[in-house]
Order: sequence, then C-alpha cells, then structure tokens
Amino acid sequence: MLLNALFKVIPVILLLLLGYWLGRRDFFSPVTRQQLRNLIVNISLPAALFLAFSQVQLELRYLWIIGIMFSACWLMMAFTRSALALTSKKSDYLPFLMTGFEAGMLGYAIFGAVYGADQIYKFGVVDLGQVAFVFFILVPTLKKRSSEKQDLPQVFLTFIKTPVILAILAGILFNSSGLYQAFAQSALFQSLQMALQQLANLTTPLVALVIGSEIRVDRAQLTRPLRASLLRLLVWVAAALLFNALVIDRLLGLDRIFQAAVLTMAILPPPFVIPLFVQDASADDQAFIVNTLSLSTLITLFAYVLVTFAIPPG
Repeated sequence: MLLNALFKVIPVILLLLLGYWLGRRDFFSPVTRQQLRNLIVNISLPAALFLAFSQVQLELRYLWIIGIMFSACWLMMAFTRSALALTSKKSDYLPFLMTGFEAGMLGYAIFGAVYGADQIYKFGVVDLGQVAFVFFILVPTLKKRSSEKQDLPQVFLTFIKTPVILAILAGILFNSSGLYQAFAQSALFQSLQMALQQLANLTTPLVALVIGSEIRVDRAQLTRPLRASLLRLLVWVAAALLFNALVIDRLLGLDRIFQAAVLTMAILPPPFVIPLFVQDASADDQAFIVNTLSLSTLITLFAYVLVTFAIPPG
C-alpha cells in the first residue's frame, strides 16, 4: 500500500524535475508559461472539477468545512499581523504568506494524481472556503496596501465568474437537477464526457511542467524565506490534524480521503497570485515573497510523500 502511494507521487515529482530542467534552459518563454497557466485554470482544471462535482451528491454538512476553512485563513492572517505588531517589527508581507493555499495550480493536480479523479470533489469542498478567503479578504487587503479602491460587488462578480467556481457550480447544478442521471446512458453525452476527461487529464502534467519551470531560489537570501516556509508548514499541519480529529472524523464522520484532502491543503504553498499585488514592494520584500513561494513549493513535494504514506489511496 505504501509503495503504491509512493509510485503515484513519483510521476508528479519527475514531471516537476523535467519542468525545472526545461526552465533552467529557457525552454518556455514567459508568454508560453502564461498561456499554459491560462489553459490549466480556464480549461483543463474546470473540466476536471465539472466531471467530479457532476457525479456526486453534496451534503449540507460540508458547509462546516467551507466555513471553518474560511475562518481559519482569516484568523491566521489577523493573528500573524497582530504578532508582528506586538514584537515591534516593521510590518511586512509575512501575514499574507502565512495564509491561503495554491490549490488551483498545484493542489488539485497532486491530489488527483494520487487519490483519483473520482475523489477530487473532496479536495474541492475543502478548497471552497479558502478560495473565498483569497478573493474576498487576501487580495482586497493586498490591493488596499497599494491604495487601490475595492468594489465589493465587483469582487463578488469576479469570484463567481472564475472558471474554477463556474465549473464547480455547473457540476453541482447538473447533478442536483437530475440531468446527469437523465443523460448518463446517452452515447452523445458519453462522448462529450470522454472529451472533458481527456482535457482534465492534461491538468497534472501541465501543472507539474509549468510550476517546475518557474521554481527559482536565490541561495543568498534563503534564511528568512526558509523560516517562513517551515513555520507555515508546522502551523497548518498541526491545525489540519486537529481539524481532522475534531471536525472531519468526530463531528462530521467523513472518510479518510477527506482527511487526506485537508492535509494536502495544509502543506500547499501560499497563493501564486500574491506577487501580482506587490509591485510597489521593495526589492528585498519581492525577493522574500518569490523565494518563500519557491521554497514552499519544494517543501510541498516532500511533505506530500508523507501525506500519501499516512493516508494511502485505495
């Protein structure tokens, strides 16, 4: 069982290494990398999520997971900012790097590769709370630092129009309306389903290649990013273990794959969108952010092997 889990992680690691090797040789231009990212977040990942959510019946008890994930992310950012203020340290970007998770460009890919496409909706349920936090709290707070005005209705509209959210909502509606059951035996629908599955299958290899090609670590400035990455990992893994014991298992009585989804989320790096909103930051702060994201991504790969050992698939 443990070897089976390891063998499912190894292909992802090898693809990441290939992406890193290609990146060091400038195989992908910045434009190509952005186009591949667009393909992932707008096409292949939404296809995977639509298929996953269209074939399961969601339950009201999942709202506990969504609400607690949102609250935990918000509290983590607020606590970190307060802790920095109490130590009289100059406010920096650490609070924003301690919360939120890069589920879209990494989490779904590694979780689906190990636990299967039919289980990916469980990771999606865990993701909904934190992605709402990123849209409604993290990004607006970052924009506020640069004096950008926030329009709440526009933020909500942007959230709803995100391809990942649209795919999840469409899948839920398709299932709850009975349309999936009505068309499941149709040859035309099965053909469309196969096409979506082939698009969904692109997600993991494309994500691995793109993320691998973008990993950059400045060895001269590793100390602070390494401390931040390890602190983030320790805090969130501890919180995930507590959450699994008290909520996933005891309160909700959900299975171990849900627990694997929570642990997978806990080890992910901060959202990759953060650098987009810190253009006015100093060179040191920008280096700190980029190095923290890169180191956290590398740590995720090693930590995920341990997650699959602790909760093997199948």
